[in-house]
Amino acid sequence: FEKVTIEADKSSCPVLLSNGNFVESGDVEGSDGRHYATWSDPFPKPSYLFCVVAGKLGSLKDKYITVSGKEVQLEIFSEEENVNKLDYAMESLKRSMKWDEDKFGLEY
Repeated sequence: FEKVTIEADKSSCPVLLSNGNFVESGDVEGSDGRHYATWSDPFPKPSYLFCVVAGKLGSLKDKYITVSGKEVQLEIFSEEENVNKLDYAMESLKRSMKWDEDKFGLEY
């Protein structure tokens, strides 16, 4: 499948995540307090790598500038009380993206 839409109660699951790139989100028409998020993953993968996460999560946001100057938005999620522990994960993500570019010529 190319797109995944997740729907849940907005108060108990304010964050809706899946594989790939965020497409859109909004309130579900005609519902009382439900919302949705749609994700698109351009790369086929086996089902055991498919992921859906919904809940009350916090995040750390940053950006990465690729070798060609493209700005990529980064966001790492965790339980709200652990957001202050995400700095190392973010730095590791950026180092791995740079390594992919340097070693294999792969740009996000």
